[in-house]
Amino acid sequence: MHPAFTRRNSRHRGWLPRTLVAAGAVSALLLAGCGSSGTSSTEAGVKDSVPAQDRATGRGAPDAKSRAPGAPSAGLADTPKSGAPVVGVGPKLTRNASLDLRVKDVATGAARVRGIALGLQAQVLSEQIGGSDPGGPVPLEQGTDRLRVPNAQTGFGTLSLSVPADKLNTALDQISKQVGTVLRRSTSAQDVTTQYVDTESRLKTMRASVARVRALMTQARDIGQVVTLESELSRRQSDLESLESQLGALENSVERSTLTLTLSTPGNEPETSNGFLAGLSSGWDAFTASAGGLLTAIGAVLPFAVFFALLGAPIVWWLHRRQTNRRANLTPSGL
Repeated sequence: MHPAFTRRNSRHRGWLPRTLVAAGAVSALLLAGCGSSGTSSTEAGVKDSVPAQDRATGRGAPDAKSRAPGAPSAGLADTPKSGAPVVGVGPKLTRNASLDLRVKDVATGAARVRGIALGLQAQVLSEQIGGSDPGGPVPLEQGTDRLRVPNAQTGFGTLSLSVPADKLNTALDQISKQVGTVLRRSTSAQDVTTQYVDTESRLKTMRASVARVRALMTQARDIGQVVTLESELSRRQSDLESLESQLGALENSVERSTLTLTLSTPGNEPETSNGFLAGLSSGWDAFTASAGGLLTAIGAVLPFAVFFALLGAPIVWWLHRRQTNRRANLTPSGL
């Protein structure tokens, strides 16, 4: 083979690998640039869409940089799992009680109640003491139709106490023994565990949501985003305060119980007596009551009886006369 042709073939074989390597390097650089551009545009899109998504869903979301790889989205993180077991939450009960007492003097009994309440760290919520008729029926318990109508000779008073829940039974026992004679004692309890857990869960979610909106405000780039985020933060802060108030009221109802007391002097209860005279008096009262009822019934029926008698008398007379004439016609004339 000619030497010149051999040199050209060798140069061609050396140039081809170098060309392929250069083309591969250029392709790699182009792909790297496209990937970086796509990532940057995606992150920018997430940042720009956060306020709009936050307004639409009612929940905030962290930006793409602060979110850990594989972490769930903010909207899913805010949603509590329904039916999940509640861990570390004991039963939440609200307890209330009422106590009716007969005392010798209402004012003295009320003073003893206040002393017992002071020793048990209880608070007197309301007090109404009167030695005469307060002007009408007095309800013994709120929300019931049990009434007592005191008279001018009967002392009467009501007190409402807020007692620590763990000292409610102690308060009932001490007041029953030291104040007067127990006429009626009742206690009630209501389970508010579900309501408590639900409110507490919503409160935690709302606190996290408020924190996210505040974090987004630090990333706002124009006045429009700042105004939108401030409005959203104000709304969520209001919801947060409302949930805090609800949870506080539930905690207070669980930690403290309401004790309603009724104090009355002898006179409202009927006196009981035994013996022959008591039986005779009771029988006479029953007889007069029965006689009075019978006379009342007769008086009610008498006008109707008179009316029907006047209406039926002519008919009876006509029937009687007709029967008499028929008998006269059937009798033989010779007899």
